[in-house]
Amino acid sequence: MPERLAAAALVNGEEAAWEQGDCAAVIDWLRNAGYALLGIELWLMKKGQISTFINTAGGPVLYCSSCDPRKGESWDGYVERSTRLAAAGIAAFRWPEDSLEPCPAYFNLTWADRQWFQARNKFGGT
Repeated sequence: MPERLAAAALVNGEEAAWEQGDCAAVIDWLRNAGYALLGIELWLMKKGQISTFINTAGGPVLYCSSCDPRKGESWDGYVERSTRLAAAGIAAFRWPEDSLEPCPAYFNLTWADRQWFQARNKFGGT
């Protein structure tokens, strides 16, 4: 990953998240490197701790999605579809109008390569 994008990441253990404005470049790099995006999850920094929900007047709100390979889908097709869906989901994110806590928001991206899937018998496509 380019140094600029790696440096912009919020890292927690082996996971990383980026601000909304950096996500398109990260996703583009992952797609070009042949990684599929298993999912996204909103991370909020609250008092120095990561939280995965937004407190709203109506209750807690989670913002996450996942993307599994489809039966018969090629690896390249899965990479394209999963990265496209993740990019669209992140671009569409807007703070709920009844949010009780504006704070920095990051998007955790979970990715894997074809070998990861094959080692777990989770990808049977071409």
